[in-house]
Amino acid sequence: MKISEKRAAIAQQEAERGALTARVQEAEVAKRACEADCERSVQELRTSSEAVNSHKRLRPGWLARLFRTARWQQWAAEAAPLHEIREVAKQQVADDKKALLTASKVLEELSRQRAVLERKPPPSQHEIEKLERSIEPMRAVLGDRMLDADFWGREHARLHLSSAWMPEALQRKREDLFAAAMAVHKAFVDAAAARVLHNLSIFMGVLGGGAGPDEKRPELLTDLWSTFFAVVPAISTTFASVPRMFEQLLPESLGWLFIDEAGQAPPQAAAGAIMRAKRIVVVGDPLQIPPVVSLPERLVQEICEYFQVDHRTWSAPKSSAQALADRASRFQAAFESDQGPRRVGLPLLVHRRCQDPMFSISNTIAYNGLMVHAAGPRAPGLVGEALGESRWFDLDGEASSKWCEDEGEFVVRLLWRIAAASVAAPDVFIISPFRIVADSMKRRLQHEDDLFTAFDVSKADWLSKRVGTIHTFQGGEANTVILLLGAPNGSQNQARDWAAGTPNILNVAVSRAKQNLYVVGSHAAWSGVGHCREVAGRLVVTRVRAEG
Repeated sequence: MKISEKRAAIAQQEAERGALTARVQEAEVAKRACEADCERSVQELRTSSEAVNSHKRLRPGWLARLFRTARWQQWAAEAAPLHEIREVAKQQVADDKKALLTASKVLEELSRQRAVLERKPPPSQHEIEKLERSIEPMRAVLGDRMLDADFWGREHARLHLSSAWMPEALQRKREDLFAAAMAVHKAFVDAAAARVLHNLSIFMGVLGGGAGPDEKRPELLTDLWSTFFAVVPAISTTFASVPRMFEQLLPESLGWLFIDEAGQAPPQAAAGAIMRAKRIVVVGDPLQIPPVVSLPERLVQEICEYFQVDHRTWSAPKSSAQALADRASRFQAAFESDQGPRRVGLPLLVHRRCQDPMFSISNTIAYNGLMVHAAGPRAPGLVGEALGESRWFDLDGEASSKWCEDEGEFVVRLLWRIAAASVAAPDVFIISPFRIVADSMKRRLQHEDDLFTAFDVSKADWLSKRVGTIHTFQGGEANTVILLLGAPNGSQNQARDWAAGTPNILNVAVSRAKQNLYVVGSHAAWSGVGHCREVAGRLVVTRVRAEG
C-alpha cells in the first residue's frame, strides 16, 4: 500500500508539475499577445495624435472662423473624425494596458506556484526501491496472490479466480489447525462424557416436549444447547420451526446462523432466528425463485401502507431476507439487469456447477455477463451420450391446457432411450414451469413400471424427487435437466410471459443442469418470449414429430 501511495504521489506531483508548466506557457503566450496589442494600440494612438496635430497646423485664420467661410467649414468637418479616432485609440491603449497587467499577474502567480511545487521534495525512487526490497520475501511466498496493483489490474475472470494472501502452505496450516481443534474438541467431550451425557439426556427431553430445566432460568437452556453443539456442530431447520425449537433462547444465544436460499425467505420469517444469533451469514440469489407468500399481494400492500412501510423494500414477494441483507451490507456491488440497476452485497461470481450452454444462458439473462466460469472439464456422462448434446426438441403438439400430451410422450421416449443405454438410476430432473404439467407428467410415468425396473429405482421415490416444478428443485442440481415447457397454444401467451418474462424461473431451471439441458416444447410458441430468446439462441433445435 505504501509503495502504491508513493508511486501515486510521484505521479500526482509530475501531473501537477506538467499541468502548471502548461499553464505557465499559456500565460506567457497570453502576456506576449497582450504586449503586442499594447505596442499596436500605442502606435495607433501616436499616429492618430500626429494626424490631429497636423490638421491643427492647417487651421484657417480668425477671419475665416468669424465669417464661417467654406474653407473653415471644410476644415472643421475634417477635424471631428480625426479627434474621434484619437479618443478610440486612447481607450484601446487603456484597455490593452489593463489586459497586460492582468496577464502579468496571472503569469506571476502561476510561476510562483510552480516554484513552490519545484521546492516540494517528491517521494524518492530510493524510498520505493527500499519498500520493494522489504516485501520481496513476502512476494516469494505469496507469488501472484499478493494484493498489489498488478493483482487489481487483472482481467475480470482471472481476478475472481484468484485467492489473495492465501498460499498453499498457509491453507494447509489452516486445515491442520482445524483438525487439531477438532481433536481438542473430541478430547474435551471424552473427558466430560458423563456430564455431557447428562445434559444431552435433559436436552432431548426438552426437545421431545418435556419440561425445561427451569422456566425462570432460560440461560440453562442456552447451556444445554451449548452442550448439544459441542457434539453436533450444526443443525438444519426451517424458519417455521424456529419459534418452537428456540422458544426460550435469549437474544444472541447462538454463535452462527447460516441462511441458505435466502432469496426465497420472506424477511419477517428470518427475524426470530436472526435475533437469537451473534453472527449471521446470508446466502441467496434474488434472481432465482422469489419468496412464496399465502396472503394476497393486494392485502400485503394495504397492510404495509397502513403501517407506512414500503412493501417493495420490506415485504415479500417483492423483497426477501437476501435483499435486505444486501441493503445492509457495508460492501456493495452493482450491475445492470433488464429490470434496472441492482445493488448486491458481496457477490459470489465464480460459478462451479454448470457447463455451457447452461452457464452462458444464466450469465446472460440474470447476471449481466459478470459470472466467471470455473466448472472444470465437461463430462456429459451416459445420459449425455444417449441423448446427444444439449438441444431444444421442437414439437408442436395439441393441448387443451398447459399440459401437452405429445410433449409428455416425447419425454417418455427420451427416458426409454436412457434406459436402453443401460443407465441405472439416471441423475435427471424433469422440470416444468407449471404445476399442472409436472403433475400430469408424474401421472403419465406412473404407467411405466418397466422403465423404472430398467432404471433400478423406486418409482415413487424417483417421481417424487425427480419430477416437479421449478420451486421443487430450487437449491438442487442434477447431471441432466429435461425442461418440459408445455403451454404450446397461441392463446397461452400470458402463461408463457409469466414463465419467461423475468429471469427467475428460467434461471433456476437452466442452472440446475450440470452437464446436459434438453428443452421439450414448441419452439415457435416459446422462442420469442422474454428470456426464452436467449435459451433458443444457445441451443441446437431438433424438430421432432409427435407419435400418433
